[in-house]
Amino acid sequence: MSLSKISPSNREREFASLNEIFQSIYKKESVVFNSGAGAGKTYALIECLKYVIRSYEKNFKKHNQHIICITYTNVATKEVKERLGNTDLVLVSTIHERIWTLIKNYQRELVEIHKEKLDEEISKLEQKLKVDREYEKYHELDGEQKEHIQKIMIENKELYYKNTNTTAADFRAAFQPFLHEYSDILRNIGNFKKLVNTLFKMKNYRECRESIEMKKQRYKKVEYNPIFNNDQLHKMWISHDTLLDYGLKIIEKFDLLKQIIIDKYPFIFIDEYQDTNEKIILIMSILDKYSKKIGHNIFIGYFGDGAQNIYDEGVGNRITEAHSSLKPINKEFNRRSTKEVIDVINKIRKDNIEQQSIYDDCEGGSVEFYKGTPDSVQSFIAKYAHEWNVTVKNPLHCLVLTNKIVAEYSGFLNIYETFGNTEKYTGYNYNQLNTELLSHDISKLGEVSKLLFNIVKLHNDVMDNKTSVIEISSKDNLFEGMNLEDLRRLIKYLKESKGNTLGDYINSISIVYSKNNDEKYKDIIDWIFGFNNITSERFRNYLLEKLFPNISDDNIDHSNITIQKLLDIDINEYELWYKFIIDKQEKDVIYHTYHGTKGREFDNVVIIIENSFGKNQNYFNFFFENFKDSNKLDDVDKQKFEKIKNLLYVSCSRAIKNLRILYIDDVKEIESGIMEIFGDIYPFE
Repeated sequence: MSLSKISPSNREREFASLNEIFQSIYKKESVVFNSGAGAGKTYALIECLKYVIRSYEKNFKKHNQHIICITYTNVATKEVKERLGNTDLVLVSTIHERIWTLIKNYQRELVEIHKEKLDEEISKLEQKLKVDREYEKYHELDGEQKEHIQKIMIENKELYYKNTNTTAADFRAAFQPFLHEYSDILRNIGNFKKLVNTLFKMKNYRECRESIEMKKQRYKKVEYNPIFNNDQLHKMWISHDTLLDYGLKIIEKFDLLKQIIIDKYPFIFIDEYQDTNEKIILIMSILDKYSKKIGHNIFIGYFGDGAQNIYDEGVGNRITEAHSSLKPINKEFNRRSTKEVIDVINKIRKDNIEQQSIYDDCEGGSVEFYKGTPDSVQSFIAKYAHEWNVTVKNPLHCLVLTNKIVAEYSGFLNIYETFGNTEKYTGYNYNQLNTELLSHDISKLGEVSKLLFNIVKLHNDVMDNKTSVIEISSKDNLFEGMNLEDLRRLIKYLKESKGNTLGDYINSISIVYSKNNDEKYKDIIDWIFGFNNITSERFRNYLLEKLFPNISDDNIDHSNITIQKLLDIDINEYELWYKFIIDKQEKDVIYHTYHGTKGREFDNVVIIIENSFGKNQNYFNFFFENFKDSNKLDDVDKQKFEKIKNLLYVSCSRAIKNLRILYIDDVKEIESGIMEIFGDIYPFE
C-alpha cells in the first residue's frame, strides 16, 4: 500500500469535475463545490484560481481588478499562498481581514452604523436597568436619586476599581460614607457592582455618541481590532462578530459600495464554506443578486463539505437557504486515506457523496473498534505507540472528548482546571470551555483566553530574537515614521518586562508602562490588552469581571482565590498552552480534541469515545442507537444526530493508514449501530 498509482480513467473523471467548475467560471455561474474529507478540495481551489489567472490576467491588469480568496484560518491562508505561488492578482486572506479591507475606507458610513449600534446598546442597558431583578433596589429610587448615585460613582471611579476585588465588608466600608443615604443599595455588593458597571458603560456609550455628533477628531473613524475578541464601542473599536454585522449592514445599504466591490473583484472564492458565518454568505448573495441586476455578473465559488460542519456558527448545509441559485458540483474521489478508512467514513456520512479512492494501490490500511474502560486508555495508546513504531517524527495522534486529558498530557492542566472553576465556565456554560480555551482557531477563543493568548504571544515573541518588532503588533500604521534606532529602543522597552508567573509578568509590564513615556510602546501594550492605563490591579479586575460576571457577596472570596491561581501559574505552562493553540507541539503522542483536528491528516489515529460530551450525558450512544433509523427522528433530534455524525465523520476521516477506536462506556445497547459502521467489536482489557 503506497497511495501513489492513479489510473488514467480516474484521472480523467477527476478532471471532469474540475472542468465543470471551469465552465461555470467562464459563464459567471456561481457554484457550491462539495467534496468529502481528503478529496483534494484545496487542490481544486488552487486549480480554479490558476484557471482564472490564465484566462483573465491581461484584463485584470488593465482594469486594476483582483480575485478574492477567503480562507477560514490563517494556516489555510498561508497554505493557499504557498501552493498558488507568486502572484499579486489573488488576494488571499481570512474572512475578517477581507471584510475589513472591503469596508474600512468607508468611514463616514461606518460611523453612521456605529452610532446605530451605540443606540441599540444604550437601549438594551436602559431596559436592563428597568426590568432586571438584580437591580430592584435601584428601581425603588426616583430619577433624582438615580442621577445622584451615578454622579457619586463617577466621581469615585478610581476608588471603585481599587476596591473591586476586596471583601464585601471592605467594599461596603469604602463607600458607606458616600452612599449613606442609600444603605439598601449596598446590602448586596455583587448586585451593586453590576449596577455600577452598567452605569459606567452607559455613560461611556452616551459620551461616545455625543462625541460623534460633535465630530470630534477621535470619533470620526471606526477601528477593527483583530487580536481582541470583544468590542470597545466607546473607543470606536469593534471585534470579529461586530465586524461581520457592520459588513453586512454597509454592503446591504449602499448600492455604490456593492458596485465598486463587484467591478473590482469579479471572482470570489470561499474555502470551507460549511464553517463560514451565515452573514458572509448573505453578503455574497447580496453581491451576486446586485451584479445580475446591473448586468456586471460576478462568479462566487464555495468550496467545502456540509458533512464537515462542526461549529455552531457555521452555515453548513443551510448555504442554499442563504444564497439561492447556486449550481452544485460534487467530487467523490478521496486522495487521503486507504480503502479501509474510506469504507468506514462512507458508512458514517451515508448521503449523496460516497467516496472512492483515486488510487489503484489503496488497500492495506486498518480500522478496528474496541470496547474498554477509562482505566484502559493509556495501555491502549501504549500498545499502538509500540505497534506502529511511534516517534516524534512519526507521532500517534490521539483524539479525546475529555478536555482535561488533552490539557493534562499537553502540560497545561492548571490553566484548564482553574478556568473550569470560574463562574463563566461552570454549569450550563461548561461546554464552551472546549472551544473558548482549546480552539486552534484563534478567532474562536473566549474573551479572556484571547487576551491571555495575546500576552503570552508577546512574551514568546519578545523572548525570541528571530521575531521582528513589526510582527509583534498588527495595528495599522503603528511603525510609520520610525527609524532603526526607534525600533531598537522599542524592543529594549518590550524586553524589560519579565516574570516567572503570569502575575509577575503582568506586574512587570505595568511597572515599565507607568515609567515609560514612549507613545509607540504604550500603543503596542494598549493594542495587545485592549484597554489603556495598564496596571496589575486593572488586569486583575478585568479577569474578575469577565470570569465571574454575576459575582455574589458569598462568592467574592472564592472568585479572588481563583483569579490569584490564574496569576500564580508558571509562565512556562502558559507557553505550553500557547504552543498547543498554534499547533507547535513536539511529542511522540499528541493529544487533540475532536474539533481541534479539523483540516488535518495523520498516518496513525486513535480515537477515544464515550457516551458523554461535556455536560451532555447522552451523546455518542444517542448517535449509535439511532443510526439505523435516523430518518424517523423529529427535527430537534435530527439536528442533534447530524451534529454528532459530522463530528465523528471529521474525526475518523483524519486517518490516512491506521485508525483505532476505543469506546470506554458500556456498548451493549448500541452494538448493532456500531457494527453497522465498524464491523466487529473487540474487547480490550
